[in-house]
Amino acid sequence: MDAFLENEYVKKILLALLILLVAAIVAYVVVRLLKHFLGHDKNNFPASSIFVNLTHAAIWVLAACVILDTCFGINVTGLIAALGVGGIALSLGLQDTIANLVGGLQVSITKLVQPGDKIRVGTDEGIVEDITWRHVTLRTADSNTVIIPNAAINKASFVRLG
Repeated sequence: MDAFLENEYVKKILLALLILLVAAIVAYVVVRLLKHFLGHDKNNFPASSIFVNLTHAAIWVLAACVILDTCFGINVTGLIAALGVGGIALSLGLQDTIANLVGGLQVSITKLVQPGDKIRVGTDEGIVEDITWRHVTLRTADSNTVIIPNAAINKASFVRLG
C-alpha cells in the first residue's frame, strides 16, 4: 500500500480528486448562498439564473486551471493567452450568442425585466418566468411558453404591463 501511495501518478490523481472535491463543495456553497441572496426582496439584484450559472461556471473553470497547473504542470497563463487570441476569432462567429449574453446581463443588472413582470414584446405578451444568459422565458395567458432572445429585448421596444 505504501508503494502504491508513493507512486507519482497516484499522488497527482489523488490531488486532482481533492481539488475537484473542494471545487464541488465551494460551488455548492457559493451557489446556495447566491440563490439565497438573490431570492430576497431587500437586495438590488433580480432573482434570475444568469448570475448563478456564470458563478458556477467560473468556479469550475478556476478548478480546472488549478488542476492543470498543479497536477500536470501545464502553464495555464500561456493557455489563457492562447485562448484570448482564439477568443477574438470565435467571438466574430458567435456575435448573436454574445449579444444575447451581454443583453441578458444588461437586462438583469438594470432590472429592465424581472421574473414576475408582465410584458409585451412585439406580439408576444406574458409573465416573465426566468432570465437566462440567452433568453427571457414568458408564460402566456393560455399557458404557452414564449422564448425571447435577450438581444431582441434590448433592440426592440417592449411594454411593461400593469
